[in-house]
Amino acid sequence: MVKLKQRAVLLRLVGDGMRYPNKVYLLIKLLDKDPDGLNHQASYRSQVVQANVQQVNLTFAPNGTVYNATIIRVYGRYQADAIGLDGEYVEDDNDTVHEIQKVSQHDKQTAFYIIHNEVILHGE
Repeated sequence: MVKLKQRAVLLRLVGDGMRYPNKVYLLIKLLDKDPDGLNHQASYRSQVVQANVQQVNLTFAPNGTVYNATIIRVYGRYQADAIGLDGEYVEDDNDTVHEIQKVSQHDKQTAFYIIHNEVILHGE
């Protein structure tokens, strides 16, 4: 019975590598040393995790507005203030940091939602 459980856990871990093929940086905002400074920029501590990154169109607003978004799903329960995408994120460059608009946690998964822009449908 123990060997069966060990195999199931091992298969689960191998399978997660396929389901979470991308790398992202979960960013936690650090305390500001000089928040009123002229060149103030937020500082972050990063944690690299495997993720499933998906581009989608979503409707968040009650009026039916559609937004272009990225959903980042990670295995486990995580918290983050912002996200850095692999191949784009540069440490200490806030122009490469994405603000998180929504976080949802499920049984063993956390999903972070990043909204990029509103999608204009039918020339509206």
